[in-house]
Amino acid sequence: RTIVHIFSEEEPNDEIKEALYMDEGKVYHIERIREIDDEKVILDIDYLNAAIIPGLSVKDAENSLYEYIEKELGLKISFARKEITVVKATEEEKELLDMKDYDLLVCVKSYAYLEDATLFQYTVSKHRPDKFRFVDFARRSEL
Repeated sequence: RTIVHIFSEEEPNDEIKEALYMDEGKVYHIERIREIDDEKVILDIDYLNAAIIPGLSVKDAENSLYEYIEKELGLKISFARKEITVVKATEEEKELLDMKDYDLLVCVKSYAYLEDATLFQYTVSKHRPDKFRFVDFARRSEL
């Protein structure tokens, strides 16, 4: 289940402008809590460039942002760059998530790009550590 905690269109601060390589314009700021097995275990904080992804609604955030982007806007999402770290949970995160005895969260920062390599989304996703799993596949080819 997805709970939309924050949904707004706003002027981004300098950190978000830098993350999205924006000089000006607005972003959608969306915070969603993900429930798995009736436990709130993931907090997704999304920033989407509103000039590239116009017309988002709360309903899209409750359902699927990517379905809206691909089916309604006809854009093709191509790849993402991710950075994974472990961070201490803030008091607000502890209130929003069912933290149990945990005080650390797995933080996944993600930069998502369209097929023409346009960066359209910056996401900070915080996962309760017992519910996080990372799987990777890498293929090496000769140079």
